[in-house]
Amino acid sequence: MSGKREDVIIRGDLVDKVDVVVIDDDAGVRWVLQELFSMADISCMHAESGHEGIQLVSKYRPPLAIVDIKLGAMNGLEVARCIYRECKQIKILFITGYSETIEGKVDEDLPVIGILEKPFNIGEVLQQVKSVLNQAKGSAERPVAFG
Repeated sequence: MSGKREDVIIRGDLVDKVDVVVIDDDAGVRWVLQELFSMADISCMHAESGHEGIQLVSKYRPPLAIVDIKLGAMNGLEVARCIYRECKQIKILFITGYSETIEGKVDEDLPVIGILEKPFNIGEVLQQVKSVLNQAKGSAERPVAFG
């Protein structure tokens, strides 16, 4: 296998990477975030269920997943645990309309960068996402030292 990254075709568009996977059962939230990221030139895929989100993360291995706490069959904490098992370098940003349901329940070993309450400030979301992506880009560009 060559060192070339596999190109992915998504809905007719050629995509060579996915920066963010959004997992939220609310179509309006998914749409707003997708539009925000599109304007900021951040590649984004979205899922309406935890299972679909885990599959996307496993396949595309993005630096960041944005996960709603209240999902259908799986809650966001379960999804985050599965995502982290699949992709150790990922960061997780939780979004919720019920912040009291998550307080004190987030595993300390999960790479959670924040918990945003709905309705959230899109500027704050964009700032956190760009920060994670810049860190991921910086780590990918650092030379590896051999001993």
